[in-house]
Amino acid sequence: MISNVANLYLRRDLLQELVASDLRSSASETRLGWVWWLIDPLFTMLIYWAVVVGIFGRGGHYHPYPIFILCALLPFKHFGSSINSCCKLLRSREGLIKSVPFPTMVLPLSVVLSGFGFFLFGQATLLIAAWVWGRPITVALVQLPALWALQLVFYIGACLMIAAFGALVRDLSGFMGHVLRLFFYMAPVLYGADMVKERFTKGALGESQFADVIPTIYMMNPLAILFTGYRDAIFYGRFLAGHHWVVLTVTSLVVFAIGYRVFQHFDRRVIKFL
Repeated sequence: MISNVANLYLRRDLLQELVASDLRSSASETRLGWVWWLIDPLFTMLIYWAVVVGIFGRGGHYHPYPIFILCALLPFKHFGSSINSCCKLLRSREGLIKSVPFPTMVLPLSVVLSGFGFFLFGQATLLIAAWVWGRPITVALVQLPALWALQLVFYIGACLMIAAFGALVRDLSGFMGHVLRLFFYMAPVLYGADMVKERFTKGALGESQFADVIPTIYMMNPLAILFTGYRDAIFYGRFLAGHHWVVLTVTSLVVFAIGYRVFQHFDRRVIKFL
């Protein structure tokens, strides 16, 4: 069965069952269940808090720093876990793909959507923590549904590409581990996007024409804009700049369109590679 919108709609029951199954299995594999999805970024946050603030004495102007980090750690964990799962997804479901006709696109879709369920759980906890820590709870939170929607569009497009290439390249998961680590440090997770501009305007390129160009290019990264959007809405209580909304929307749609076409191109052809 070809993976297209019509067939996905016809087999929406399968997609719902796969998402529910992923959520149930993740919750039943450990005693703490869903809580582990929050504990993992919390432990990561504490480690980086200790290193960045405790050892290097940085991050003081992002107070409270734990809330600042979590605003980016939660969406990055959703991104990283979805990408890692999709690297070997089609190979791990080889028997199912070869025996039952269904749109294989539901497999990466279910991974992203089930991860999004855990992400929403973490977001609810983050909002409570931000309120307890005294961060402003403002009307800027109305941006969250739009950020969630664009996050899904971007992540689904990226995971469709990874799932298709993962069926062709056996060692993709090992390579993607290094790429995700690079993304973690290149995206504004431990620091704010404002520090990028400050670093270049006050650093060695301060007198150069590239001082303003490089931060602009940096903010073309949809992950950088997404993390900044969550921080604007939750940490600062303000609205994300209009041009950032445009860039995030366009890049997310482009990545989704490319991922959709790439997956369709290799759809069912991947069987001979499994």
